[in-house]
Amino acid sequence: MEYYINNLTLTKKGDSRMIMYGKWSMLFGNYKGKIFDYKGNELFLIKKKINIWKLKVNYFITDKWGKSLEIYGKNKKHSIYVLKIDENIFELKLHKGNKKSLFYNNTQIAAIDEAIFLGKTTIITKSLEYLSEIFLMLFCLKIGENNKGITFNFGYIGKMEPIDLNWKP
Repeated sequence: MEYYINNLTLTKKGDSRMIMYGKWSMLFGNYKGKIFDYKGNELFLIKKKINIWKLKVNYFITDKWGKSLEIYGKNKKHSIYVLKIDENIFELKLHKGNKKSLFYNNTQIAAIDEAIFLGKTTIITKSLEYLSEIFLMLFCLKIGENNKGITFNFGYIGKMEPIDLNWKP
């Protein structure tokens, strides 16, 4: 199945109805985000913490049941982000250009491609049960980005994670 994220809103290809959406804000240098379902019910509350001295970014998350989660960078290149939920591990890998891959317990479950004009992201997945985690991880990386006006995204430059171009859901 194919999904789109446009203006922090998740929709299914061929269906303009909203599945989830997110909002973020910054106050006194503190970034906060929230993700809601299509009815407006809060699913996740996110706090983005930047450690300038260690060049690290962490996202502290509280889900709708009050459970605490964290997304953190696994390596110094900031090309792999990890989310642990109980014994399960989600990994978001950034590739050269505008592509990303999402893995669940070391098995790829989604391929992500961002358009050159920021604002539209395409997600290809069959793992509908993990759609909220996929959106959560992608949304966290968008917290703090300014999408006003026309912006170009030339992708990640330098040595990033290898990509499996033959992967199909």
